[in-house]
Amino acid sequence: MEFKQEVETGILKQIGNTEVTLKIKDVADKCRLVRTDNGLKIDCKYTGPNASKYLQYIEKHREELTQYLMNPDNADFYEWMEASHQTAITLKKHEKEKLILYVNYDPETEVMETGIADDNVTLKLGAPLMHIELKDMSRDTFKLNVYNMLLLADEIAIAMGNSDLRKMANIQMVKTYLNEIYDKFHNIMAD
Repeated sequence: MEFKQEVETGILKQIGNTEVTLKIKDVADKCRLVRTDNGLKIDCKYTGPNASKYLQYIEKHREELTQYLMNPDNADFYEWMEASHQTAITLKKHEKEKLILYVNYDPETEVMETGIADDNVTLKLGAPLMHIELKDMSRDTFKLNVYNMLLLADEIAIAMGNSDLRKMANIQMVKTYLNEIYDKFHNIMAD
């Protein structure tokens, strides 16, 4: 951190980049929902560094944070929405689009990424659904990641009302295809 002293007052003022970027998960970890006579209220007793930023985040994202705290099983969905800069309104704009789940696997880096794309395999909606490194991943961990990715894709499809994407999130072919990549990768490593 850098400071400069004001000539008139002698007070030190902080200069430079003081912007703190908070994620919904970080804020939710420091909050809880409390039932009041008027309904649910977000309670945050955090007083550590950047406490005012946490309060500003809560004010600005009250609805998403409440949903995040009420539905811990849908936490991935809210984190993806934040990462991809999507809202319920922007997702609805993709209701009638022909969207697919795509898989990209790079054998050199051993990184697999899945996302939502159009027919031209152009990534849509900003953030990948899953980004994993297969190096030391067990089959069970891999299967859990695929399952979580399909749940996330289903939540996104429901939020946008896109029935084609919802069908694709539920098909066995996606799981089979991803398992074939896993098996092929681990057979190469075993040789």
